[in-house]
Amino acid sequence: MLPKNKRKFHFIKIAFLSTACFWIFGSYRVIATELQSFYLNTSIPIIVSLKQSNNQLLCSKYKNIGRELEPTSNQVLSRSEILFKTVADDKVLSLPAERVPTIHQAAFKARVPVIMYHDIILKKEVIYDLTPQELKKHFELIKSNQMTPISLNRLIAHLRTGSPLPEKPILLTFDDGYGGHYEYAYPLLKKYNYPAVFAIHTSGVGVNAGRTHVTWEQLRIMASDPLITISSHSKTHPALTKISNKQLYKEVVESKKILEAKLNRPIIYFTYPYGNYDSRVKKIVASSGYLAAIAFGTPTEMFAGQSKDLFAISRFEKSRLEKVIPQAWGSPALPQCN
Repeated sequence: MLPKNKRKFHFIKIAFLSTACFWIFGSYRVIATELQSFYLNTSIPIIVSLKQSNNQLLCSKYKNIGRELEPTSNQVLSRSEILFKTVADDKVLSLPAERVPTIHQAAFKARVPVIMYHDIILKKEVIYDLTPQELKKHFELIKSNQMTPISLNRLIAHLRTGSPLPEKPILLTFDDGYGGHYEYAYPLLKKYNYPAVFAIHTSGVGVNAGRTHVTWEQLRIMASDPLITISSHSKTHPALTKISNKQLYKEVVESKKILEAKLNRPIIYFTYPYGNYDSRVKKIVASSGYLAAIAFGTPTEMFAGQSKDLFAISRFEKSRLEKVIPQAWGSPALPQCN
């Protein structure tokens, strides 16, 4: 038998260990409950890859929801596979993408018009101008023809993977950062829930000589809206094909840095001033951290999928809207399921 003082110490030791075990067990239950609650209330997406062209089971399941696929947000669209949200369930589809700047062969089958707008102003002064009432008529025409305006991200995901688009897709773009873009175009875009791209040359922001331009505060409001994509339109809007390499680099790189610093978001798209570019300009734009670039109609106006590559995305001038609407068409199915 243990001496009395040792028995007392032994009893205290057992009591301490029992209390510790009880506390640890209790803490474990709390932590386990919290973990269980976390996993029950957190949706962990299941990624389904359609890399295999002969996966008929997956094709059979997803072929009918192809037109509803949207690229997931907060992903890098330059990666070798692009993720898309499905509407039917909580799964995420992973589609293989062509190497930048190649356009997927399936995207050539679609006909996506990219429409170019300039200033929206109460009283037109030049042929490129449009009044707010005329812009509203354009939007009503788009709506009555059951067109679906898409974001630039969705177009790029389509061009890289051949992913299906809505039956009649269209992309709206506005160049030069005019004050009318914020005052008239942006409210109409919000009213109709239409995505759009605004191309900004940084030296013009807040400058109202001749015509008004958006301020940085207005631009921040627009940039924070999920409907709006901001692209760089150079720094001072020169003809890029006519300036030196040093000047060209400053126009392309510094405008990106300024926009990213002022708007606190990455700028991955470029729009060529006057729509003009050549191989030298494309090379510098591509090496400066941009994923794609929007041109105009060089050599001729054509649908996005018919463009040479991601750094030469063609557009139609706004006056061609009524003519291209009947031709617009999204791909019918996932390219891996044809």
